[in-house]
Amino acid sequence: MPRRLPLMKPSNIWQYAVLLVFAFIFGFPLVWTVYSSFKENPQIIKTVWALPTVPLSTKGYDAVLANDDFGIFYKNSLILTFVSAPLVTLIAALAAFGFARVKFPGREIFFYLFIMGIVIPVHVTLIPLFILMRDLSLLGNLFSVVLALMAFSLPVSIFVLRGFFEQIPIELEEAARIDGVSTFGLFWRIFLPLARPALTTVLILAGVGAWNEFLFTLTFVGINNDAYTLPVGIATFVKSLGLTYLDRMFAGLTLTVIPILIFYFVMQKQIIKSLTAGALSGT
Repeated sequence: MPRRLPLMKPSNIWQYAVLLVFAFIFGFPLVWTVYSSFKENPQIIKTVWALPTVPLSTKGYDAVLANDDFGIFYKNSLILTFVSAPLVTLIAALAAFGFARVKFPGREIFFYLFIMGIVIPVHVTLIPLFILMRDLSLLGNLFSVVLALMAFSLPVSIFVLRGFFEQIPIELEEAARIDGVSTFGLFWRIFLPLARPALTTVLILAGVGAWNEFLFTLTFVGINNDAYTLPVGIATFVKSLGLTYLDRMFAGLTLTVIPILIFYFVMQKQIIKSLTAGALSGT
């Protein structure tokens, strides 16, 4: 005899209804961007919300992929993401371990000085940072964006990791000390493996932030197109093309979000696990 499905409670119905509404609000722009990229420009202008006709048009993708600048933008975004995100995670882990487990004079003062970076608006620092990058001869160089992005990613990363390190039982540290493990060995061999969920969370936040980075690139790179990242490059495409080549604009936007979508689908279980572990450790 087949099992009967349990009846859904009225409260659950409202919850799912609200979730569906939010899923539509946040998901439809992405779906609309993807299917609009397979429409020709006259069709987009004439029927902006309509589905593409068969056969699907790939003229927008052909034009974007044939553009050498788009490949440069993609390469720069990959460099920025794969350089800054791992460095932020490693440096934040070292600093958070020191603030959580190593006793030294002024530890709490230095920690709160770092945390103050969370509440400082990025826009307030643009002029001082621009002058600093100019004096270091880094204007027009992607390395200036890496430095600025890492500086603003570290405070929240240190805050997250310090809270996780403080949750690890002191007995593990004492047992390791008895076995003669050094402070760095304690960090590398015990705390770092245990903090994998928190490290994953920090890596995800830093990676997504680097991939979507716009303001620092626009400010420090300036007119050097060879150092543009995807968000700035797409913005220049939109500004230059206008309504003439909307199919190219949608194709470029779709190619921009593909890596993030692939990363999420591949790492979905690990992402949920890391966020759940972080929520449980804070309770």
